[in-house]
Amino acid sequence: MHGLRAMATGRWLLFAGAAACSSSVAMRAAESGDRATLCQAIAARELRGSLSNREAASLARAVATNDLKTASPMNAVARVGDVQPCARELDGALSARMGTHDDAGAAAALARLDARGWDLDDARQYAGDPDPAWRAVGTRALIRATDRRARLAALVDGSPLVRREAARAARDAVDPADLRPLSDAARLDPEPIVRTEAVRAMAAFSGGEVADALRDLWAGGDDGLREDIALAWSSPFLWSTGGRDALRGLVASGHGPGAIEGAAAILRHHDAGPELAALAVGRLVQAIRSGARVTRLQAIAQASLDRPELIDAVRACAGDDDLEVRIGALTRLAGRAAGGAVDTRTAAEAGSATSALEALARPESPDGPQARFALGGALRGTGDRRIQARLEHHLVSASPAERLGAATALANLGVAARAATLLADDDPSVRDRAACTLMMANRR
Repeated sequence: MHGLRAMATGRWLLFAGAAACSSSVAMRAAESGDRATLCQAIAARELRGSLSNREAASLARAVATNDLKTASPMNAVARVGDVQPCARELDGALSARMGTHDDAGAAAALARLDARGWDLDDARQYAGDPDPAWRAVGTRALIRATDRRARLAALVDGSPLVRREAARAARDAVDPADLRPLSDAARLDPEPIVRTEAVRAMAAFSGGEVADALRDLWAGGDDGLREDIALAWSSPFLWSTGGRDALRGLVASGHGPGAIEGAAAILRHHDAGPELAALAVGRLVQAIRSGARVTRLQAIAQASLDRPELIDAVRACAGDDDLEVRIGALTRLAGRAAGGAVDTRTAAEAGSATSALEALARPESPDGPQARFALGGALRGTGDRRIQARLEHHLVSASPAERLGAATALANLGVAARAATLLADDDPSVRDRAACTLMMANRR
């Protein structure tokens, strides 16, 4: 018996030693940018099934760090943009990139500010920088009462980068003196992103004056701005000071994405009351049944499926002639089983919807990529991995979007490490976005 135990221990130590050696080879390759060696090392680990999500995230961090460090000045801004969602994990690398006073360095600084890796007070020194990208960094920190004059001047700066950050600073400052300039920016600024940020800043204020100012903006706003306005009316600061009444009028008579956003926002408020809630449900049901494709898809995605009328409307779309609408409806129905314990009927319906999505996800189907991505999200948290092999097959697709979609779907299934081969992808954008996907999956 003692001999058998010793043999078993020896085999375990041999396996552990081999795994550690393979891991160190992969890490050295990731840190140095040796993609060929990294690809071989990851493939060997995946073949043995010994690469954990945590190890994959560590390799991802090394890959993205090396890409940030070695990116050419021409490509550096794109690399920073690709890793912005996982700035928390890459704070050290982004801090190092800030050492170069160029557009990429400024983008790295803003990413760190958004991820709370860098203090706003430290950014203030750049508020007067002659470089617009770095001036935007300093503008983001103008949130004190004593910054009002500088903040309002930045709101009309010649650079849209600076104006955007001025609006974001105003959102944090919540200075009543900023309300009129923000309203003007939301109406007149030529850049859509600045108009959007101005409306989002207004949502941090309270009072009927703000709700009325948003009403004035509604008439001249495009669909995107109207969605932001609807969300602003539903904010905790405006809901009870004019926002609820504005949404009531919008849902009763409005159409398009803004009205859908408003209806969904109402249903997220538990104090909406039965009359207003019924109005919102009716607007969503109407949009699901008879709206334009984009409106139907938005309403299906935002429908609250604890409402029988909305469940019925989504069910009716599960066999729709429009494949995009059908996939949207099936995704919602399949995902109902992901929330934990469900009744027998819901579980059966979710299973049927999942099977229908699987049929659409076949490689020969033109809607395969969308259906596969939908399946990954719908099956999140269920432990159901029937689509995994098909997703892994698409990690070698010729389409960058399909490769990244497969990585995201695998992460949703809880097996992010199976997408680690993308860390050696020839396309740096695929490589770094996949790295972020792995790091954020490990964060969850």
